[in-house]
Amino acid sequence: MLQNGMLMRIYIAESTKVNDKPASRYLPEFFLSRGLTGCTVYRGMSGFGHENRMRTVDVLQFSLDLPVIIDVIDTKEKIEAVLPEVEAMVADGLILVQDVRMCRKVPE
Repeated sequence: MLQNGMLMRIYIAESTKVNDKPASRYLPEFFLSRGLTGCTVYRGMSGFGHENRMRTVDVLQFSLDLPVIIDVIDTKEKIEAVLPEVEAMVADGLILVQDVRMCRKVPE
């Protein structure tokens, strides 16, 4: 059964830190502690951000600071409750928030 939800997608660099810890580890732990349903971290193969510098796994242009995307999908209320804290934590990156329709499946 479809229900309304919200997606928060966070674009950061692999080197991004929150409280002296990699943001790609800190943020999922933060979301878990706040009771959100799930979070997935993706490491990009290539990309660039506002600094217009290509980062890639290509051997000829190898970068140790690859793009990272963190997806969190839950109810609108839960996402909006943590959004101000996330905005304060992510000093260098992009946070997208959009309404979604979701069909949550859990084991019986």
